[in-house]
Amino acid sequence: MRMYSKSIRILMGMVFIVCVVGSVMIFQSTYAKGTTNQSHTNYTSYPENEHGQTYGSAEEASSVEMLPDLIHVGIVNGIKGYLLKKDYLGEPGDVPVYDVYGKTIIGSFHIGAKNMNYPKNKNGKTYGSGADATSPETEPELISAIGVDGTEGYVLKKDLDVELPKSPEEAIAIQNSRSPGGRDIPLYEVDGETVIGVFHLGGK
Repeated sequence: MRMYSKSIRILMGMVFIVCVVGSVMIFQSTYAKGTTNQSHTNYTSYPENEHGQTYGSAEEASSVEMLPDLIHVGIVNGIKGYLLKKDYLGEPGDVPVYDVYGKTIIGSFHIGAKNMNYPKNKNGKTYGSGADATSPETEPELISAIGVDGTEGYVLKKDLDVELPKSPEEAIAIQNSRSPGGRDIPLYEVDGETVIGVFHLGGK
């Protein structure tokens, strides 16, 4: 009877050990899988220049930590312009714009207030001042502007934006095709649909 009880106790002890070890292994496997998936999701592969600095658009980053060293903000005289990450995340004000190598200054850019949450109109479009945006990518869909006759309204961001040239030759061709007097675009009410005037873009 004692031997039988002792055998039962040993058997139960072995089952307990197997259960504990098995649970630990399952937990470790699940944790490792979750960690792998998480790092894969947050990883962004930016190209690097000859100095080892990453460059690209801020929109591709899933967090501040994932931002590239050089952040694209537009085209200056046919050359892609970038901000240093420290300037992009710094205080509001004017900061230098560099070429892709991060050494030559080709212009300047105004950093607006951080974490600007633009309101939305009844159609779900954001509206406000472009000066409050931290980059062209964060500008509202409707940007406040003053028309040629002094009327206050909004212009569509897509009307202001131009397609980026893919080569220096294309940049020159686009420049030559532009009218010396600039161009007119509609000035809207805050709804982004009702035209209330004209906004003149470019020219003298």
